[in-house]
Amino acid sequence: MISGYVWILPTVTTAGWILSWWGPRWIRWSLLAAAALISVLCIAIAGLTKQPPARPENIGCSPALECTDWHPVYWFEAGLIGFACCVLLLIPTIVTEIVNRFETRATADSPR
Repeated sequence: MISGYVWILPTVTTAGWILSWWGPRWIRWSLLAAAALISVLCIAIAGLTKQPPARPENIGCSPALECTDWHPVYWFEAGLIGFACCVLLLIPTIVTEIVNRFETRATADSPR
């Protein structure tokens, strides 16, 4: 049931995150923050979107599942998968930052 459009946000986030390693680190953090914010907005849009009532006698569909508007579900999926992608990319980013700080501190403290 997952639409192809749901994967746009995680794909763009991951591609931007990979490319950001060749630039300053603030780009990486800004990208993750923006992607997380967009993901939360997608979830909010899903929650605020009104669904038409599923009444088969008025619409002409037999089971109630066919009468449901799936549009909010796609927004929710996009937000949830995008946010999960941000969390998964946040873990190696934090680990790399910690390692870089220890290396910088070790080279600054070592006698020459």
